[in-house]
Amino acid sequence: MTQELSGVTIVIFIAAGVLTILLLFIFAKRQIMRFALRSRRGPHIPIGHDAKKSLKKEIERRIEVIPRIQYEPQLISDSRYILTPGGQAPPHYYRLKAVDDVKTLEAEITRYDNCLKRHPSENLRAYLLTTLATPLNGSGQRLIHQFCDLYEHARHDPTEFGDEEYQVYTRLFLKLMDAARLLKSYPSSRKSSPSRTPIKKNVETKRNILEPRMRPPEEQILTGSRPNTLTVMTLDNSETSV
Repeated sequence: MTQELSGVTIVIFIAAGVLTILLLFIFAKRQIMRFALRSRRGPHIPIGHDAKKSLKKEIERRIEVIPRIQYEPQLISDSRYILTPGGQAPPHYYRLKAVDDVKTLEAEITRYDNCLKRHPSENLRAYLLTTLATPLNGSGQRLIHQFCDLYEHARHDPTEFGDEEYQVYTRLFLKLMDAARLLKSYPSSRKSSPSRTPIKKNVETKRNILEPRMRPPEEQILTGSRPNTLTVMTLDNSETSV
């Protein structure tokens, strides 16, 4: 009897141990899945579930494009919201104006060619060196570098950027604006646009070559005589001549 009880006890202990291990495994798995879902950036449900494959790919493509979307808005739409009557300009006012002046310069450059528009992710220094190289005739690289240094100072540098720095920045800005207005006089410096249609050359030459073939002989025009040969269409047997 004691041996039978000891055997049953052993079986019970083994079953309890297996059950405990199984419960711990299930609990650990649930906790791991829970932390994985909480740390995951994506949604808990697959995107485009039960949708067509083409639609699912299009949804994923548009979601992947979102981090690459960049936009540089105008910072000062109305200075009345920043400047108080009779008060002093806040420290960040000149920084905002410096950034908005760059948008004004870009608008002046793209005024003559939309292909010269700068993307927000494009480097401003490289953009100005490329677009204003011809009007400045190679001598304005130092001017562009000084302007871009002050622009980066106004946008990223924590040191003071006040009225004095902005006045220097404005003088450089006006010189670059004058160079941008000269783009109209340098059509070769503008990038070729795919929307432009090529100019057809030698049209007059081809027209002059074809015109003598289409003209009747001069004798026929002067005498008013009819041509010597006349093509007559033969009638079918089924038709009656009139």
